[in-house]
Amino acid sequence: MKILLVTDGSNFSETAIDACREIVVAPESTSFKIISAVEFPTMLPSDPFIGASADYYDQIETAGHSLAKEFVEKSADHLRLLFSGYTLDLATEVLDGSPQRVIVEKAESWGTDLIVIGSHGRSGAGRFILGSVSLKVLSEAACSVRVARRSPARAENDDSPLRIVIGFDGSPDSLNAVESVMSREWLPDTAVRLISAVESLPYSVLLAEMPKVNELRESAAAKLKEKGLHVSTVIQFGRAKNLIIEEAEKWGADSIYIGAKGHRWMERVMLGSVSYSVAARAACSVEVVR
Repeated sequence: MKILLVTDGSNFSETAIDACREIVVAPESTSFKIISAVEFPTMLPSDPFIGASADYYDQIETAGHSLAKEFVEKSADHLRLLFSGYTLDLATEVLDGSPQRVIVEKAESWGTDLIVIGSHGRSGAGRFILGSVSLKVLSEAACSVRVARRSPARAENDDSPLRIVIGFDGSPDSLNAVESVMSREWLPDTAVRLISAVESLPYSVLLAEMPKVNELRESAAAKLKEKGLHVSTVIQFGRAKNLIIEEAEKWGADSIYIGAKGHRWMERVMLGSVSYSVAARAACSVEVVR
């Protein structure tokens, strides 16, 4: 498995590194790459301000690279500490350009399986909404993306069993979310909850579709149990994007897995509204699976 970790030196980035404790049980079979992007204004005056040296802008660029190098090395040390006792396949890299663009490009060129990124960066607006970098990466990456947050239900140094929510509507992408969870190794007693929302639809549609969705959900639950996971299900009337978040918070989930697209027509041509809403609003980590 190839995991691309993104850092900008913020606490949110360190949360992304911490997320590896959940998603990686076999570090010896995982390749990690930690990156940081350095972006400079595209429009600068031709001459530095009065009193500045002729190489003023070169100095700024050098300082930016030096700082980004510190960020990736700090995160690399953090990752090594998490997996002390293992020799990690780990590389670091500082990239030039817009973070939104270079992260997606690096993920594609490296053949990344999963991008892990903090939900907010250093911008003030990021304290209130899903950070613009995270959103751009979430929308454009061809691979799975985890928006990492520390669950408010899990205290520091709490090593109790993990709790994982999977949003399930029977669509191919929700089945992929189940497969993604099954493809990984999990610590003993990890619990999974499949959450399905029955939204307001014509009775004839419900009558035709629900038996098939129920059959797929029961099959998914059986496979997860074979994996050794403790499985439960929640089926309720309501909007999926609200129900998934509410149940995750009520249950104290550590993370939510959800397909990038659901059954809706619009979700076939853009990042699914449910996926985006859950990633933006959930209190815990959200992994959008492709």
